[in-house]
Amino acid sequence: MNHLFYLIKELTGDNWKRLKYTFLPFPIKVKDDYIHLERVMQWLKAAYETSQGGVSSHYSLLKGKWLNPFPETTGYIIPTFFDYSNPTRDRYYRDAAIQMTDWLCSVQLDNGACMQGSYDSQKGKNKPLIFNTGQNIFGFLRTYRETKEKKYLDCAVKAGDFLTVNIDEEGVWNRYLHYNIPHTYNSRTSWALLELHSITGDEKYEKVAAANLDWVIQQQHENGWFEHANFKPNEYPNTHGIAYTLRGLLESYFITKKQAYLDAVTLTSESLLKKIETGHPLYTFWDRNWQNHGKYFPFLKGRYICLTGNIQLSIIWMKLFLKIGDKRFLAAANRLIDEVKARQNLTCKNPGIRGGIKGAFPIIGSYSFLKYPNWAAKFFADALMIRIHASGGSEPF
Repeated sequence: MNHLFYLIKELTGDNWKRLKYTFLPFPIKVKDDYIHLERVMQWLKAAYETSQGGVSSHYSLLKGKWLNPFPETTGYIIPTFFDYSNPTRDRYYRDAAIQMTDWLCSVQLDNGACMQGSYDSQKGKNKPLIFNTGQNIFGFLRTYRETKEKKYLDCAVKAGDFLTVNIDEEGVWNRYLHYNIPHTYNSRTSWALLELHSITGDEKYEKVAAANLDWVIQQQHENGWFEHANFKPNEYPNTHGIAYTLRGLLESYFITKKQAYLDAVTLTSESLLKKIETGHPLYTFWDRNWQNHGKYFPFLKGRYICLTGNIQLSIIWMKLFLKIGDKRFLAAANRLIDEVKARQNLTCKNPGIRGGIKGAFPIIGSYSFLKYPNWAAKFFADALMIRIHASGGSEPF
């Protein structure tokens, strides 16, 4: 019953904060980036230690416990652990990243794919998924770069080969998808293939990535909104899926220097920037005219924000600022980071809450309802490390 106490406490606290930020818009009070970074990495450490080799998908406030490990996000959490370990010289995070990668190798499907959903040791491996497979490549490649052990590159190649044989002639992955619909956010999968090409030199990875990224750009409207950025059928895209799409395009631009990718990211970012510059929060679901919507019911419009998507956008906009020098993107990124910092609980006695990042604010929002997802924590840690670097911070994280 102890978890009910935390459930009530978080719900009450979120509603109070929402009212306070709405009617008493004074400056947000937050602590130093290093403190917030240390806490979120401790949360990720707890999520790893409670799991079976990977990283727990999330802490459930409703159930009061950590859930099973999630292979998809474990793949892209691995680079975050290395990024934190190297400057801090904290060997724990490096060793954990390698152990996570060994676990990913052990649960990789025979065809090279990553499974859908969480891993349950009792039920075994699940069906393959394109997006998840791409995210695992990030983990395999980073650990290969750090250790030079060929077994990790071999796993990345197996994953890459699975991706190349399951794409159609138009550059669209139409099999092994969430809800069996194509997604522009597989631009992240194409980014992973470009990284694999940069190491192996195998042109098939570059060719498949280019075909998919061209398809992604074709889904963009003149106002920057993307078709097929939604996770589920008949659902509007949320900031999480939009940010996934933009990040894949942006990182692919950095690798290929193809201007169309950067232009697409800038166009969408300009539209979202206009929403932030009104002074209102950047809400979750957006239609093709950039009008905010509740997920299921009209009265939910404007009631919550996707902290996960917002912190992802802050990363994109810091990188955009560093590339094109537009200070509006830096200001917006800083605002989004500080808004998430203000909603991070630094002192709670519950390790599933302390340092974690809610999927949505308030936590009863329909994105990651009553959950602290590991990917929200991962992107928050990444954003803080990028900001520390960009500001010239010389201290270890």
